[in-house]
Amino acid sequence: MMSPTVEHMHQNAYRIRKSFLVPFSIDVVLLFILLLLSVFVKGSSFERIVLAIIFVPVFLVLLELLSRRVSTGDDGITIRKFLREKELRWEDVTHVGTVVLRKKVYLLLTTVKGFYILSNAYEKFSTLVRDIVDHIDAQKVEAEAKKQIEHPVKNISDIISSWIMALVLAGIIGTKLLSS
Repeated sequence: MMSPTVEHMHQNAYRIRKSFLVPFSIDVVLLFILLLLSVFVKGSSFERIVLAIIFVPVFLVLLELLSRRVSTGDDGITIRKFLREKELRWEDVTHVGTVVLRKKVYLLLTTVKGFYILSNAYEKFSTLVRDIVDHIDAQKVEAEAKKQIEHPVKNISDIISSWIMALVLAGIIGTKLLSS
């Protein structure tokens, strides 16, 4: 039996969509395989340098995407990124706005300490927006932000691009293996 002094905190966590993380992770693995092939099988020094220059930032982006998490709770919101974490109390949020660029949506949280941006790359984005809007005074929330709850903008172009890149990289690897 729980003690009456135990406080229950309602908390939801949101991560980057798996539908994007899977193909992007495959891209990173295939890029690494291509780099290894250029080092150990057949490749010029220029090719190795270019692949290494491409691989390092792409790998860092993957680490960033894997570490991103937004948690909403009774007291506030926690935004986690690679090696960084920011906790915001609900009362510190002064404005919730939205910027829509084609199929990409950015939720802008303005606070007394600065502003923070969350994109629709997060899974269950409309639920995330609802969690935020439910904790903020209605006059601080733009109508467009509320619109994302009932009519969220879906962005699949990044997913399609990642799968296309996986096919291209697999084709390059296949060509490299067949020509060696």
